[in-house]
Amino acid sequence: MPPTPSLQRDDIVEAAIRILERDGVDGLSMRRLAVELGSKPMTLYHYVPNKSVLLSLALSEIAAAIPWQAPTGSPRQRMITIAMDMYDKLGDIPWVVAILQLGTNVGTPALALAEQFFSAAIELGLNDQSMLDLWRSVWYLVVSELHWRDVMARRSADDRSWYETMDPAEVADLPRVAAILPRWGELSREFDLRQAVEAQIDGVVARVGRPIT
Repeated sequence: MPPTPSLQRDDIVEAAIRILERDGVDGLSMRRLAVELGSKPMTLYHYVPNKSVLLSLALSEIAAAIPWQAPTGSPRQRMITIAMDMYDKLGDIPWVVAILQLGTNVGTPALALAEQFFSAAIELGLNDQSMLDLWRSVWYLVVSELHWRDVMARRSADDRSWYETMDPAEVADLPRVAAILPRWGELSREFDLRQAVEAQIDGVVARVGRPIT
């Protein structure tokens, strides 16, 4: 295939997104991207220095196109809405979990969510440290739950979790663990992300002595 005479960064990002949607994060490489564009890997490096930057650009492009929900209500309610909207919208993108786990920069569009979250946190009396700590903890809750959902979706019918294969004798000297082990899966399925986010927010706000609204 003859090389493309000229490229734009937008063309490269769009091609990367096509590969991500088709083959996932592991399927994206500069070599495969070059083939997709009819170019050469070294040519692409003039526009994008490495795969990490490429993933950041792809995720930023997608984030900019997502119709994020406009949070309304009390500061607490707005923070909860932002967290749950991130979970719902990012969960609709099959390849996004792998990128989030890499810690890739999500770009300015997604940081607009952080801006809204910070504004609500300030209204509740949080200082910069508490505000950022809360954002990070809520973000990690969302990402870890997205990862868990992705893992469960990929499981085959024959796959068994660790608690299903563990011999109860191995935890006989751990009475609370032993008691809950038979129900570990059932209780795990009852995990409620919204409740976890609410508890995280309420705990931080209570620590600064402000009423929870």
